[in-house]
Amino acid sequence: MIRLREDNIVCITSDGNYSHINTVGGECFIVTSQLGQVEMLIGTQLPSSYGRFVRIGRGLIINMRYLCYVNVSKQKLYLIDDSGHKYVQNASREALTQLKNMTEKNYRNG
Repeated sequence: MIRLREDNIVCITSDGNYSHINTVGGECFIVTSQLGQVEMLIGTQLPSSYGRFVRIGRGLIINMRYLCYVNVSKQKLYLIDDSGHKYVQNASREALTQLKNMTEKNYRNG
């Protein structure tokens, strides 16, 4: 069992049948659930966080609050938490392009 506030979750990465939950400050918890199961739990247990957690491709869920930089050409995504800890994640060009477009659209709309 793990209990975390949604603001403490920076990103969740897939590792086969396991998921790594990266938290503010660089701590990592491993759970025995596939990323899809974790995604469903977030949707049911944190309904107020709709839109805050975004699935990127097959292996990554990010907390949009910590999104800092998307580099489509290098296929990298950069997140920085409140304590200044940096997280660099790999993702496909297609997934990052979709994320970039969604972020730009949301920024323009409000």
